[in-house]
Amino acid sequence: MNLQNLRIFLKVAELEHVTRAAEELHLSQPAVTKMIHSLEQEVYLKLIERQGRRIALTNAGRVLKEYAQQLFSLEREMEDALKELRDVEGGEVRLAFNRTAGVYLLPLVVSRFRARYPQVTLHISILNSPEIVQALLNWQLDFGLVESDTSICPPELQVEMSTSDELILVVAPTHKWSKLQVLPVTALNQGELILREEESVIRVMIEQELERHEVQIHSLFTLTDNEAVKQMVISGVGAAIISAFSVQRELMRGELVHVPVSNLNLRPQLCLMRRADRRISPAAQAFCAVLSPILEHGLEAIRASTFEGGR
Repeated sequence: MNLQNLRIFLKVAELEHVTRAAEELHLSQPAVTKMIHSLEQEVYLKLIERQGRRIALTNAGRVLKEYAQQLFSLEREMEDALKELRDVEGGEVRLAFNRTAGVYLLPLVVSRFRARYPQVTLHISILNSPEIVQALLNWQLDFGLVESDTSICPPELQVEMSTSDELILVVAPTHKWSKLQVLPVTALNQGELILREEESVIRVMIEQELERHEVQIHSLFTLTDNEAVKQMVISGVGAAIISAFSVQRELMRGELVHVPVSNLNLRPQLCLMRRADRRISPAAQAFCAVLSPILEHGLEAIRASTFEGGR
């Protein structure tokens, strides 16, 4: 099989678009189409079907895509292994963090890692947790930090390390709840909460916990971004249950107030996952070594970093 044609097919399959694949590969669209046709002739199977401007994979195309991902992942591992023999300090790491950890935890990790290993190239993606799990299963990442229950980890993946985040209720200093020592959990049905969208992992967790207390949630409105939620709360629009990682700076500045809620227990797990059958390069192992103490200390590490940055 012509591996160059296979490489081009994989790019088309991942983007589901011939023109975009051609642009990324710096080839003409007719050239890409010709190479896909040539590959189809090699395997005696139809691999793609056109659907308007996009393409769809046939069953054979989906099978070939999966094997191609494994093949080129192994190629990258081979290149990394050979590069490590030439330069132990070099190499590449492909990783992804979920959106909360990617915004509030990742900068601290990358800063410390770059100070120790400036020659290592980092390829970083910020994705939601299901996307990270799928990318790991597709051999596209060395590891990923996801918000997930370790008991439902796919069998192909293993958890390297984990820590707990905490979801806390925050309000502006002018909010009617700001002076309370403890807020009854039943008060959360008063329509004061600004929530993430219904598909959000955090939203689902909040709803399940409140359902356990027989509290029906009535949101003020929903937003799709943590920063937008936080700014609304700072402006006094409403209250929010949000990751403690994300509000340390605002709590220290007095822009937000943490209001404890009776009997509310919201501690999502952050798990570093990788494929159990994938070789981990020395560069990736070094990144894990930097990440490990930060995950171990969790909020304390974030608070210390915030304090240092604010001085």
